[in-house]
Parts: sequence; structure tokens; C-alpha cells
Amino acid sequence: MNRVKGKNMNIGKNIKKLREAKQITQEQLGKLLNVSHQAVSKWENGVALPDISLLPEMGRVLEVLVDDLLKDEIDPYESYADRLFSIYSESRSMENFLRAEEEYRKIVKSEKYTNKQLSDYGYLYHYHMHDCKKKAFEVYKKVIESEKESKSEAYYEALGRYLSLQTQLGQYNQAMAFCKQLFEEDKESVEMHELMLQVYSSTGKYEEGLKLAKEAILKFPNEPDIVGYVGEFYEYLECYEEAFKYWDKAIGLSEKYIHWMFSKASCYQKLGRKHEELNQWKEIVKWLEAKGLKIPADNHRQNIIRLEEELLNMK
Repeated sequence: MNRVKGKNMNIGKNIKKLREAKQITQEQLGKLLNVSHQAVSKWENGVALPDISLLPEMGRVLEVLVDDLLKDEIDPYESYADRLFSIYSESRSMENFLRAEEEYRKIVKSEKYTNKQLSDYGYLYHYHMHDCKKKAFEVYKKVIESEKESKSEAYYEALGRYLSLQTQLGQYNQAMAFCKQLFEEDKESVEMHELMLQVYSSTGKYEEGLKLAKEAILKFPNEPDIVGYVGEFYEYLECYEEAFKYWDKAIGLSEKYIHWMFSKASCYQKLGRKHEELNQWKEIVKWLEAKGLKIPADNHRQNIIRLEEELLNMK
């Protein structure tokens, strides 16, 4: 049989330390591993070594990695998930995040968890959020730098996502400064105007945004997003009839999507204008059905049902 040899003679003391931390007897550990308690005793006293094939199962039972069993010193963890979290916090790799997440999910599903473990599960995602944010910025920057000269569709798409992430994270000043710098270098493109309007909207600079949007309409009178942004800024400034007027124009200019239809529906809801909201949702569902988009059409049909019931109850 294959045996653990050489420098790993310390495995016995690690098995004992971990077993005692879990408050189980040699006999209980033996049953979990399908060996006798005498075998466990021999391991712990250094008389014999466990078979290599037992180590993965032993790691699962004692809630550590196989590598941990072979270390000179080891500290027990409350669970295998906690150990994997510790590894992830050092490596910050996606692979180790997924391993830890899977183990925490098993614990939560079993409903045999402590509040500390539940908190640690949340903290695992907290850690991962920062890693994801860092990676997203890194990838977007790479695309932006690579496509800056060509000003390709990928360039503007990555730039828009980069700016969106900045504003979502509350980095308003950085997003505004970065976008204004690029805008000065690229004032003639409709895409850069749309991105500048996006940042004005996201950072609450509604009057400045409306001013730029009206200037942009003179340059790009048939661009639905430019026109739609005028409506959006009017809504923020509580000039609702002006907002509806520009949204209707934007909807008429585009057959590709219905973003501004949703803006209208949301605004009607905010104003409590249920009949107009109902009609708008009907238009949205009709458009989606015409495009063969059955699932979103069915989802938004629930708004029609809701409003019809509300209006019926108001009678």
C-alpha cells in the first residue's frame, strides 16, 4: 500500500489536533473514515501513517485541505468553507472563490450554520465584489486603450461601461473629469455626446445635461438617444409634458428598441396617471410580441393585469 512518508511524519499530530478541535473521539473518526480506532491511535502517536488514498476523505471530515494535513503546524477552522475562504483571501483567484462559495452554499442549504458562518459567507462576496470591480476596470481600460485610435464600436461600448461602473461606485468626480477630457478630444461624434449625457444623468447634473442635449440635437437631429436624453433631463427637472414630447419623438425615430417607452411608463407610474401607464404597457407588450420576444412580453403583461385590477378597484 502507498504510505505518506518522510517529512510528513507530523501528520499524526495534525490529525489529533483537528480531531480534538472537532470534539470527536478516535472511534468516531475511525467510523467516518471506515477504519478502526486503533488505526487512528497509531496515526496520532506516530506509529503508523494513513494510506494516501484516505487523505482526501480525511480532509473533508476534518474540514481542511490535504496540504494542511501535511504542514508542520496547522490551526483548525470552524469549517472547511472557512479554510477555503482563507485560501481565497490570499490568492484572490476565481477558482478559489468558487470553491469557498460552493462550500458555504452547502452549509446554508443544510440549515446547520452559525451566524458567524453566515456573516463570513457574506464577507466572501464582499471580498469578491472588490476583486470583480478591480478586474472590470482593468479589462475596460485595456479595450479603451487598444481601440482609442480607431474609435470603434467596442471602444465606445467599453468606455460607456467604464463610466457606468465609476458612477455606480460613487466615483462621480472621476467619471465627470474623465468623460469631459475625452469629450474635448472627440466633440464631433454622436457616441461621445451620448456618453457625456450619460454621465450628466448619472451624476445628477440635469440642467447642464439638458443644455448639452439641446445643443446635440442641432448636430444630430435624428439620433433617438440624443432626443430621448432631452426627455430624461426634463423629467428630472419635473417638466413632465416636455419629457413626454421628446420621448415620443425618440420612440418614433427608432425601431430597434423601446428604452424610452419604459421611461414613459415609469414616469406615468410616478405621477399616478394609471390610464396612461396602462396604455404605455400595452404598447410595450405589443412591440415585444411583434419582435417575437415572448418571454419579456409575458413578464410585462403582468403590469397590464396589475393596472387593470387597480383601476377596477377604484370604480
